[in-house]
Amino acid sequence: MVADLCFSCSLSSALGTEVIFTSIISGSTFISFLCHLQKRHPSIHPSGMDFLGPVVQIILFFWAPVSQQIGYLKHLNNNVETLKKETQELQDRRDEIQADVNHAISVGKTRVRQAENWLVDVTTIEAQVDDLRREFEQPRTCLNGCCTNHFSRYKLGKRAESPRRPPVLEMQPSLPRVQQSTSEETMEKIWECLHDEENGIIGVYGMGGIGKTTLMKAINNKFIGTDYFNIVIWVTVSKDLNLGLIQEQIGKNLDITFGDNEGMAEKRDRLFTRLKNVRYLIILDDLWEAFSLDQVGIPKPDKQNRRKIVITSRSVAACNAMVADKFIKVGALTPEEAWNLFCERCGDVVLSSEIRPVAEEVAKECGGLPLAIKTVGGAMRGKDKKEVWRNALRALEGASPEIRGMERQVFLPLKLSYDSLENEEIKSCFLYCSLFPEDYEIPIDWLVRFWAMEEGFIKNVHNFEEASNKGHDILETIKDACLLEEWFEGDEDVRMHDLLRDLAIWITSPSSSIEGSKFLVKAGEGLVQPPEENMWRGVVRISLMRNKIKHLDITPDCPNLISLFLNENDQLRTIHSNFFELMPKLQILDLTYTGIESLPMSLLQLVNLRVLILRLCRNLVEVLPLGKLKELQILDLSDSGLRNFPQGIESLVKLKRLDISSTSFTAIPFTMIYGLPSLEEVSMWHLKENVDGATFGEAVNMKRLRSLRISLSNLNGFIAHDMFHRWFSGLTSFHVEVNSTPYAPVSDKHISICKCDKFPCGIEGLTKHAFSLDLFGSKGLTSLSKFQGDLKSLRKLRVIECSGVECFIDWREVGDDSFQCLQSLHLYDLPNLEKVFDGGAPPPLNTSLQNLLSIRVRNCEKLRSLFSSSMVEQLHQLKELDISYCFRMKEIIEGDKLPHNSFPKLRILKLDALLDLESICSQRFMFISLEEMEVISCPKLKKLSLFSSSIHEIKGKIEGKREWWEGLEWEDENARSLCSTIYKEAS
Repeated sequence: MVADLCFSCSLSSALGTEVIFTSIISGSTFISFLCHLQKRHPSIHPSGMDFLGPVVQIILFFWAPVSQQIGYLKHLNNNVETLKKETQELQDRRDEIQADVNHAISVGKTRVRQAENWLVDVTTIEAQVDDLRREFEQPRTCLNGCCTNHFSRYKLGKRAESPRRPPVLEMQPSLPRVQQSTSEETMEKIWECLHDEENGIIGVYGMGGIGKTTLMKAINNKFIGTDYFNIVIWVTVSKDLNLGLIQEQIGKNLDITFGDNEGMAEKRDRLFTRLKNVRYLIILDDLWEAFSLDQVGIPKPDKQNRRKIVITSRSVAACNAMVADKFIKVGALTPEEAWNLFCERCGDVVLSSEIRPVAEEVAKECGGLPLAIKTVGGAMRGKDKKEVWRNALRALEGASPEIRGMERQVFLPLKLSYDSLENEEIKSCFLYCSLFPEDYEIPIDWLVRFWAMEEGFIKNVHNFEEASNKGHDILETIKDACLLEEWFEGDEDVRMHDLLRDLAIWITSPSSSIEGSKFLVKAGEGLVQPPEENMWRGVVRISLMRNKIKHLDITPDCPNLISLFLNENDQLRTIHSNFFELMPKLQILDLTYTGIESLPMSLLQLVNLRVLILRLCRNLVEVLPLGKLKELQILDLSDSGLRNFPQGIESLVKLKRLDISSTSFTAIPFTMIYGLPSLEEVSMWHLKENVDGATFGEAVNMKRLRSLRISLSNLNGFIAHDMFHRWFSGLTSFHVEVNSTPYAPVSDKHISICKCDKFPCGIEGLTKHAFSLDLFGSKGLTSLSKFQGDLKSLRKLRVIECSGVECFIDWREVGDDSFQCLQSLHLYDLPNLEKVFDGGAPPPLNTSLQNLLSIRVRNCEKLRSLFSSSMVEQLHQLKELDISYCFRMKEIIEGDKLPHNSFPKLRILKLDALLDLESICSQRFMFISLEEMEVISCPKLKKLSLFSSSIHEIKGKIEGKREWWEGLEWEDENARSLCSTIYKEAS
């Protein structure tokens, strides 16, 4: 676990003791305080306060006994010289503290107010000493210079003895010294290396699961939004070194799209050209073997270009082979750190006097490995029976290692978490993830579909929808147990940690003594030949995905085989005619993205086959008649090269899911498809010949259908009768597209209508159930209030390139509850849009748009304002307002009768290329919740409605010419100062 570094701890470490600068105390009090501190805390050695020496000497000198008044005259010269010397020492100390402050801020730590006050006090003292020195250097005489003015020298000597006292360090004995954690110390070392010109390549090494990737994620995140590097690029390397994949990841970060025909040399040249003048940080995560930077196209780092490469690896030899300049080892947690992390995962249960002694032993058995501590701790969370804890300790202590340290220190602690999963259903789902290659980013929806539909792990459900919902619940259970992880927060993919994948493979290995299904996993290992036939026998699942196998010319005996994954073997061309002959139990066959040109006859012997996936088999132009596969439930032919629709599908009465999207069949028997009795999911998306609107009504014959993706060629003849209404309303998911659009669906119930100038009366049969709607290129549409559809349930609306649209809503033509659920409104490329809202203010008690969260308007050249001041009250939930390329817009809000507290929740405001914009609103008001603002190329804008009292921090960007920025009007100077941090002068 990587915690943010606390600045106060960093400052304390730099000073050598846990001290803060807070107040000024008298000399005698200060000395007695130090004595008192030493007595109460004998562990604080005097050397720990060495830095106080100069300060103490100054204090002792300044506060000499009053009885030595004569010393003011006698020792004036010496005292002034001493004062100069001590002040110089204080200044040196000030410079050290200031350097620590600057460094702490640069690594994202927090300022400490006491340190700031101390630095201010030192500056004041410096000024006092400078005044005293200048007076001392001036001649002081009396009687017209005849003799020395002893009274003036006495006063000067007294001031030299007792100027304003410098601030001292007040000890806080109630606060124990806080040491940096192991991970914090390691991250600090990495951070320092990244700022050291001597280090171009940095090797971060340690055993798997020790936290290398987590550390580098934190480093990566700290550089986001800074300009120290021009770009930070994350590359996952993995065990199966693939230089082409490395090039693809770097290219993606640089917005470079490689062509299908580009070889490594061409990609190398393009990457090198782009990177040669860039100050980059490239993080190569999980490196197992060295490779040539030149071969990939990465210019080598050196002192002059300040480029950096950080390698994380389990092997210091791999770092050495990459000619690393610096090696940093990531070590295990200390016993104290391990216990603290374990307590955090387990909760208060470990504080019980009965459980704690056993819990401490359990924590020790995790060997300081963060991954093991977190997984075991999560498994034991809430367990309040000491017998359960003793059993856990027994399980951990009972290791019999084969590879030294692996089982005892890694597998067995992690297996405890696996054993704690509630049932075999969840365990099967976890083990299943090991079939994917190492570091594979597994799409969540895809994974859940495999569990729920393809493999049938999910029991006691009635249909695919229920199975999917339960699958998502199982996924959360596995993630909560730290057995799967999101790569980055909010991702739609999950990954299996290397060690956890190794654990799952170990559990399912045929040589393992652990009961359960056995797997043969050779995914992503670069195989060019299939495994030996004797390795196939006895296993239940085989994964050979993502290899380089060209031919399957064997006939393996697989009496127990249920699932076979051959997907992503793009070089696979032929499969032996008898290959499937000895696989009587095979239920799942995945040939996705293989180069096969035909299927062997032995496929028809798979009488138990339930799932056949031929997606992206673009060399496959013909397929065998499938009528003999009576048990088939899932058939995926999407994006394949098939020319003719397969024969025999009408016999597949158990078929539940059919996907023929993005195919080029010369003819599709839609009526036959509609008649399949068991279909629950159908995808007919982006076909060569889309479904005719007049025949779409026949889809009501699919009585069990719950999910539909369909592309219609038109709406001609479409009539939504009552039976269609009832059937369509029963769908839990649908994506209906009329003509192809370039925009992807944005909800589970999405309709996209492209280039339809006339809408049939039955269109409300579709739109009334939609959560999102796209209207694209429809010339006949003038406003949404005239759209022949019920849009009360709509949450997201995009109106794009509809040249006839003149206004979005005319309040005189809509009901009181129109668009009451709408949350997101996008109006793009509408050349004749003159008003977003027409017809004055909305009627009283009108609930339209009251849930609107986001408005985005782009390239609407006739629009002069966005809405009236009377409209603002409807938008009290609005959080984002984004307007760009509306060249004639004069103001955002028209009118001067704004309600009190307008836009109370607006967080994001973006104004871009509004060349005529003069004001946001003529009335004085302020955005009270604004967090992010972008104002770019708005040369006539005179004022930003911001008050510093309502905004304490702002992010974003303000860009314009210097004279425009200098001429902006502000509500107060602090608001200008705040925004100056995000201003950038336009070139």
